[in-house]
Amino acid sequence: MARGNQLARQWNLVRLLSGRVGRTLAQLKAELGVGKRTVRRDIAALESAGFPVISETHNGTVRWHFMEGFHVEAPVSLTLAEQMALYFSKRLLRPLEGTPIYSSVDSALQKIGAALPAQSFQFLRGLDQTVSVRTAGFKDYSHSRDVLDVLTRCVRHKFTTRVNHRTVQFEKGIEREIDPYRLWYVNNGIYLIGHDHRSAQIRAFAVERIASARATNRRFEVPVGFDFDKLTETAFNLIWGQPQEVKIRFSREQAPYVQERTWHPSQRIDKRANGSLDLTMRVGNLWEIKRWLIGYGADAHVLHPKELAKDIEAECARLLKTRKPKKSRK
Repeated sequence: MARGNQLARQWNLVRLLSGRVGRTLAQLKAELGVGKRTVRRDIAALESAGFPVISETHNGTVRWHFMEGFHVEAPVSLTLAEQMALYFSKRLLRPLEGTPIYSSVDSALQKIGAALPAQSFQFLRGLDQTVSVRTAGFKDYSHSRDVLDVLTRCVRHKFTTRVNHRTVQFEKGIEREIDPYRLWYVNNGIYLIGHDHRSAQIRAFAVERIASARATNRRFEVPVGFDFDKLTETAFNLIWGQPQEVKIRFSREQAPYVQERTWHPSQRIDKRANGSLDLTMRVGNLWEIKRWLIGYGADAHVLHPKELAKDIEAECARLLKTRKPKKSRK
């Protein structure tokens, strides 16, 4: 087993043993998704590392937990600048309002505020008048709390999940079984990435379109060699696929703004003598590029591939096309 998986599992074991009630070996086996021998080896590893693991028998059942009074959470001293950074992170995560993620951040910041002197906390709150954050186009997850809670647990514990997924074509939803690999927060939206049993493909599902979700009693294993970063590296925004080279020439007027940003990990910028620049990327979907470039109008010229240039020309032609007004009948 990979060292990273072992560390992640043992860290999860620390969390499980921190509860007051404790866990039986059978419970630990089920929640960690490994055999009892592996659980015992992990417990022994924690003991060797100095964690005070004890076992107690109640009504004939052996439960494992940490010694009473032992706290895994070590006190952390934060500077005012670090507290400020965390305080403003709440605003950056505003698109996740209504989700367990946002609630946890809010709770953590409330605890930080409670630990500060009243004068310092008022100072932090007063900084709202100094720095503002605005995010456009974010989604409403106020009705997705339960779904996100189920999905988070199923991703963590590797349970196949049964969901009702709605689409524009099927508003009532389609029942699907998905092996959830990861939740992906991209462009102010949360997506479930996993193996869809219905299509036998790895797909992305918008969480706000999942009407319901529940865990099955079946576990899955992420395929050996699966690399999420590798899978999504060709996506310009959300859609990944076979990479193809795209080369766009931006006008002298737009060049300074284009070069200030990283649009894609594969990008290369070549400045030209007249002040314009060429942006080259390898992306997996041309539709997302087309939507982006239309916003630049004549300041962006597609050099490659030709089909992208033709597609944009056709789109602009449709925008300019007008119907002749019908002649009124006298």
